Amino acid sequence: MDDMSSDSIHRHDAVDLSGLAAAAGSPDSAAGPAPAGSGTTKTWVVEGTEKNFNSLLQKSVQYPVLVELTTPKAHGAQQMSSILRRVTDEAAGKWLLVHIDIDAQPRLAQTLGVKAVPMLIAVIGGQLAPLAQGTIDEQQFRQITDQVTQAATAAGMVGRAEPVTVEASNDKPAGPDPRTVEAEKLLDAGKFDEAVAAYDALLAKEPNDAVLIAGRNGAALLGRLDGKDPATLLTAAQQHPHDVQAQLAAADVEVMGGRAADGFNRIIQVVRTTQDEEREAARIRLLELFAMVGQSDPDVAAARRSLAAALF
Repeated sequence: MDDMSSDSIHRHDAVDLSGLAAAAGSPDSAAGPAPAGSGTTKTWVVEGTEKNFNSLLQKSVQYPVLVELTTPKAHGAQQMSSILRRVTDEAAGKWLLVHIDIDAQPRLAQTLGVKAVPMLIAVIGGQLAPLAQGTIDEQQFRQITDQVTQAATAAGMVGRAEPVTVEASNDKPAGPDPRTVEAEKLLDAGKFDEAVAAYDALLAKEPNDAVLIAGRNGAALLGRLDGKDPATLLTAAQQHPHDVQAQLAAADVEVMGGRAADGFNRIIQVVRTTQDEEREAARIRLLELFAMVGQSDPDVAAARRSLAAALF
C-alpha cells in the first residue's frame, strides 16, 4: 500500500468527478442510499451501481465517501471487504463506504479507469484520490480512515452519513468448509505447494467436487505467482509475444487482478497460434482457470465459446 498523508487527498492530480457522475446517471434517476426494506439492521455500506453512483458521489460534499472496487475472485478480497464493512459500521457515519463489484458493474469500473483490484478510493467534495491498491489489513484501513476524516474536518465537512436499513436475515452465516480448513491454513501461511497437495488428497476421494477443484487451482495459481512481480510478468509477455510460458504467466496476473476476460483471451490466442504440447498446455491451463473462476461466470461462458472456435 502506498503511504498516504492528509495532503494527498487534495493533491493537484486529483480527478474531478463531475463528468464521471454525469456518465453514471442523472440525479433524478439515481437511487441514493435509501432503505432497502423494513428490516432493523443498519449499515453505512452501499452497493454501488451505475444507477446510484451519481447520487452517492454527491454525498461527498457532506462527508467522505470511500469507494471499494473489488471482485470476489481476487485472493484476500472477500476478507478485506469484511474488514472494511465492519470498521465502517463501527464508525457509524464518519464516512460512507461504496462497495463496487467490478464483475457486476464492468462499465462503472471502466469509467473509473480501474486497472487492478482490490482498489480503495476516497471522494471528498467531488475530488477523487486513490488510497490503496491491493489488499489491506484492518490496521492499515484504520490509519487510512483516520487521515481521511482529519482531512474532511480540516475542509469544514462535519456532516455524518445516514445509515441504510437492510432486511435482517434469520439464516446463520455459512461457516468455512470443514474439508478445506487445513488447506486454507497452508494458503494463509504462504505454503502454496503444500496447499495444492492437501487439495489433491481431498480430490482423490472426491475427484469431481467443483469447490475442491476451484480451491486447488486457486492455490496453484498463487504458487505460480508467489514472489513474482506482476508488472514484470506483463512486460515480459509484451516483449515476448511468442513465449508461451510468458503468456501463461501474464494471464495468471490478469485473472488474479480481476481481469479474467483479458487472461482468458490471452491464452486463447496462444491456443490459436501454437501446436502439439504447447497448445495442449495452454488449453489445460485455461480449463484450470475456468474452474477456479467458476463455470457460471459470464466471462467463462464467453471464453468457452472462443476456445471451441480456436480448437475446431
